[in-house]
Amino acid sequence: MNRFTITVYPEGKKIIASEGDVLLRVLKKAGFPIPASCGGQGTCGKCRVVVRGGVCHASPSPFLRKEEIGKGYCLACLVLVEGDMEVEIPPESRAAAGGPAVVVGHKAGGDKPDTAPGAPSAPESTPSPAPGVPAAGSRILFEEKPVVRDKLVLGKWEIEPRTRRVHLQMQPPSLDDHRSDIERLRADLVVRGFSGERMRCPLPVLKKLSKVLRSGSWQITVTLIELPDGVEILDIQPGDQTQHHLGLAIDVGTTSVVVYLVDLLTGQVIDTAGSYNAQIRCGEDVISRIVYARTHEGLAELQQLVVGTMNELIDQILQGTGLAARNIGCIVAAGNTTMIHLLLGLDPRYIREEPYIPTVSSVPPVKAAEIGLKVNEHAYLYCLPAIASFVGGDITAGILTTGMHKEPPLTIFIDIGTNGEIVLGNADWLVTASCSAGPAFEGGEVLHGMRAASGAIESVAIDRETLEPRISVIGQAAPAGICGSGIIDALAEMLLTGLLDRKGKICRDIAHPRLREGEYGFEYVLVFAKDSAIQKDIVITEIDINNILRAKGAVYAGCSTLLKQMSLGVEDIERFLIAGGFGRYLNIHNAVVIGLLPDIPYEKFRYLGNSSVTGGHLALLSQRLWKEAEHIARSTTYLELSTSASFMDEYVSALFLPHTNISLFPRVELLLGERK
Repeated sequence: MNRFTITVYPEGKKIIASEGDVLLRVLKKAGFPIPASCGGQGTCGKCRVVVRGGVCHASPSPFLRKEEIGKGYCLACLVLVEGDMEVEIPPESRAAAGGPAVVVGHKAGGDKPDTAPGAPSAPESTPSPAPGVPAAGSRILFEEKPVVRDKLVLGKWEIEPRTRRVHLQMQPPSLDDHRSDIERLRADLVVRGFSGERMRCPLPVLKKLSKVLRSGSWQITVTLIELPDGVEILDIQPGDQTQHHLGLAIDVGTTSVVVYLVDLLTGQVIDTAGSYNAQIRCGEDVISRIVYARTHEGLAELQQLVVGTMNELIDQILQGTGLAARNIGCIVAAGNTTMIHLLLGLDPRYIREEPYIPTVSSVPPVKAAEIGLKVNEHAYLYCLPAIASFVGGDITAGILTTGMHKEPPLTIFIDIGTNGEIVLGNADWLVTASCSAGPAFEGGEVLHGMRAASGAIESVAIDRETLEPRISVIGQAAPAGICGSGIIDALAEMLLTGLLDRKGKICRDIAHPRLREGEYGFEYVLVFAKDSAIQKDIVITEIDINNILRAKGAVYAGCSTLLKQMSLGVEDIERFLIAGGFGRYLNIHNAVVIGLLPDIPYEKFRYLGNSSVTGGHLALLSQRLWKEAEHIARSTTYLELSTSASFMDEYVSALFLPHTNISLFPRVELLLGERK
């Protein structure tokens, strides 16, 4: 097969490709950050490149204008390599790809701001609002008080991890004691309360047993794990190593991966780290990744990417703490069903196809080394059980974290991302559903959307008199795009200022330099090119607005469908708990204004933080809480919304701002009435 050289600018880096390779895959494999929300299917228009010269075949795309095509613009996913090429990755593609890291924590639980840095305040000319209605442009954000059940304080519950470390001072053999080394070890462990009949020692451990016993002068530390069918010896080390007993709790998210290093003796988090899931280069949502995994090579690549991300974070933590990987004896991972399949290298295709059946919901423990995790070679990986194909172990972990399954208040728990997973219930019952929100809240399907990285507009306020926007940008950098929280703010502010009607149409009757007919229809300019990092105007288009309406409509319809299924209304909700990174800077007032969240008293909303990794932390430390998680997964009723006529009715009704029936949003109705 012919091999060709591709020179990538502005770096001038040369990479090698084969004839017929897809340019997007070649660039991503070489480490270039290019967005591809659709997983390279040509349906998102994000992977824009400029072909300066060379030989290739580029399929046409409706996302490119004639003048752009004339300048060499192509979608990298639609370009086949046929010869040597020169390719430029433009600023807008680099900005939309975001930075490599989202969380780098040291000593978990550090202070976080209650408001986004530089969040805009209300204009001075804003009149005083009616009682219970926030001032126009004000930001009602969550207090950073996570709801965490069973805080990690000794006495609340017993710390009982699956792995145990036992220090033994053994008697050496003699001419009068001819027992083998393993018999001698087994006997000492039986004295310490372990069952000798159900104890096994893997061959790799057995191979080093004699040497370790003698190098440690018969004083050793044994690491054991309790499995359903008995006890297994994971490792043997000379001397007393009981003070180093570590485990990992990992959130395997679609967008990001977060790792907690945990002291299994005290239960405390030693250190944390997180970064974007490298699988993003193959698609930003689970459906695009399932499509990418259709081939054996694609599935293998996705597994390698997520395992690589986890290993990088583990190595980062270990280097920072000076601790050794061999002391990590157990891992608990929580993630949606697709992410767990990809982590384990399981074919996820049938999750996407009706009747939506996964290979496995409750994964048996597997050796971490089998999938390439760089910890103790005998350590086991446990994956929290999923409830259904689109309600995974991350939601099981969230329920465990909140304790809603054991408490009387009627609670809605929701994790908003590319999917919106919703749980409704209390100690008596739990019902759950998943609605496909798509990647819009994470910057996908929005012309200038991007993830919450440096340069992303995270909040927007529009002056009621001048109609000029005031923005807050992550990292105080020049704006390069807009992330989910900023998109919600922009829609709410445009609605409340009259720039947008309830159908999501931008007003044509207002003469203002920021309102215009653009390349993709009517639009509102947030940032002019001279002030942006991408040398282009950053705009909100009607197409963007329609995509957000569909996403928020799906989430609201999921909540209302579950409530109606149980003959309940929004007035019955006693707690509304929101998890996930997206919720951290969510302006709940603006989320209510656009109809993403129900119009209930703001004090009922609580932000949980990353309940997925918190639930994994709890399950790592307590076998009782692990069994509780298994019970949650078995006893929660799943409602398939795709076959529900009620859901479709609710969804169509929610495709307005805030809703077709505005009486469901009395505070928003009051604000719109005041505007008129």
